[in-house]
Amino acid sequence: MKGRHGSKVREAWVAVTADKLPQGWLGNEALCPVEFEELFEAHWERVYGVLFRLLGDQGEAEALALEVFWRLYCQPPPGRVHNLAGWLYRVATNLGFNALRAVKRRSHYEERAGYLSVEHASLSNPVAILEQDDEREQVRAVLRQMKPRSAHLLLLRHSGLSYGEVATALDLSPASIGTLLARAEREFEQRYRAIYGDGETHASY
Repeated sequence: MKGRHGSKVREAWVAVTADKLPQGWLGNEALCPVEFEELFEAHWERVYGVLFRLLGDQGEAEALALEVFWRLYCQPPPGRVHNLAGWLYRVATNLGFNALRAVKRRSHYEERAGYLSVEHASLSNPVAILEQDDEREQVRAVLRQMKPRSAHLLLLRHSGLSYGEVATALDLSPASIGTLLARAEREFEQRYRAIYGDGETHASY
């Protein structure tokens, strides 16, 4: 498989062609290799980007992004020509928020925080970097507590998706996105201030 993401396409191909196909999988529903590769090349970066923005962990974001495409290969959604991107982002955000809310992530964050000062010791302003990283974790903590639709709205919109793409991903009317997004931003601000005080956050969603 050629292309800038060829190695990741091969990883995904190993994942879907080993012995992991689910019972009841219909072969005639599957994507052909060429179609799958084209879809992977077209959507990998943004799917991975959404997950990395949410989780802040490259390895975990890559693993979940591969899981998204594994699911795409095993059971493509009906009408995929028209709503495939939305389906991919919906699956990605569901997987990402499930991972974010998992209890096991607490120990991961604590362990990661313990290495930050060493990891960034050679940089010019490690204190600022530590503060920035802490703020991102605060943002993730607030997102975990929000209503799922509101949290998904913020994540997708601030990951660069258009109103139309967000609407497709969340099965909403494009005309409603502006209003719902404003409500989600107010909810985020209220929850953030309730937990961390009146200070502003400069970290992105």
